[in-house]
Amino acid sequence: RIKGKVCPTLVPMTNYNSWDKKAEELSKQADEEDKEEKKAADEALGLQDGPEGPPVAKAKQMREEMGEHSDGRKKFIAKQEEREKVITHTEPSEEVIVLSGEDETNIGKALRLRGSRGVTYHLKSDLDLLKLFVEDCRDVKVRISCRVTTSFMEVVRCSDVEIRCESNMQMTQCDECNKGPVVVIFSEPETIGDFFHQNCPSLEVCVPGRAAQKFGSDRAAQMCSKHMSSGEYVTEAVVRGEKEFPLQLGAAQNRGGNEPENRDANEPEAERPPCEETKWAEAEAKREEGNNAFRSSDFLQAAVFYTEAIRLNEDLHLAWANRAQCFLRTGDPERAMKDATRCTELAPDYAKGWFRKGMAYHSMERFAMAIPALLKAEELDPKNPQVKDAIKMAQLMARNKGPGEME
Repeated sequence: RIKGKVCPTLVPMTNYNSWDKKAEELSKQADEEDKEEKKAADEALGLQDGPEGPPVAKAKQMREEMGEHSDGRKKFIAKQEEREKVITHTEPSEEVIVLSGEDETNIGKALRLRGSRGVTYHLKSDLDLLKLFVEDCRDVKVRISCRVTTSFMEVVRCSDVEIRCESNMQMTQCDECNKGPVVVIFSEPETIGDFFHQNCPSLEVCVPGRAAQKFGSDRAAQMCSKHMSSGEYVTEAVVRGEKEFPLQLGAAQNRGGNEPENRDANEPEAERPPCEETKWAEAEAKREEGNNAFRSSDFLQAAVFYTEAIRLNEDLHLAWANRAQCFLRTGDPERAMKDATRCTELAPDYAKGWFRKGMAYHSMERFAMAIPALLKAEELDPKNPQVKDAIKMAQLMARNKGPGEME
């Protein structure tokens, strides 16, 4: 109070800084609410990733498909690894390494002998392999007494290797074996197959009582050497046609190795029919289609594919056995018996052929005919409980109903 006067009341100053801060918070809150509303609206319209024009949508679809393909490839690789077994021995040893069916992890696998040094392997007769690969081995011997389902063997980047084949080997592929000899010895002429080879100058094939055949070369191109009835090999270059099947061009077309006489050099060559390897590969492809249909329980369609496989390669015993199984599933045991019989004629050591023959006879109530076939299957596959059960059932039915019709 000033003497004689009244002082006015003081009004506090406005805090503009506080207002600005509050306004900023309200604005931020409004923006967040707008974003939430937009997000909810986009999700309702399926636009949570933003609007997509055709190029963006297509690119997104391609990324998804590539992801699916990548997952599919991983699954395929994992499945292949499950079907393979890799064995390596890097320490030289004079003791023979025996691989047998007693180890169940060996059965039905593709076996890879990889990177071994100075050892000897014996693949015993009770072993059943899918394929055999000998890779990057040095000073190694392999004795093959077992059955190889695909009759296929591959030898890659090996030297000083000796392989003795006591079972049928329809096709052998040798690649980049250019440092030391690779010798393949067949026990019988009937077990000899054809060879595909590339850059294998020391490749040698032997049969007891015959001169060794040396047809390898250091050429970078792939060659095919076909075994002739005379015991000789005819070698020709390989070209790949549709679906990468090998189409041989050259002298071995007529299995004699000679060009027709008086042929005009300017005359175009006649179109050559598919080679045996092409038909074999095509037949295997059809058989695999049949397997896929069979797994889907489409037995009639599977039988169609197996029939196409047989048409392409009548010696493919697996296709006969597969079709016999289809006929069993569709209630046609007579045709199943005929197919199974043909399978046993082509591959007498294939247990499933005998088993399906026995089951076909069993379905026709011809138990006296079924029992010998099933016993043969047991002899070839003694650890299969399904075969043992089928024998017991056939014997029981023979006692109760009689032996049935005999041939």
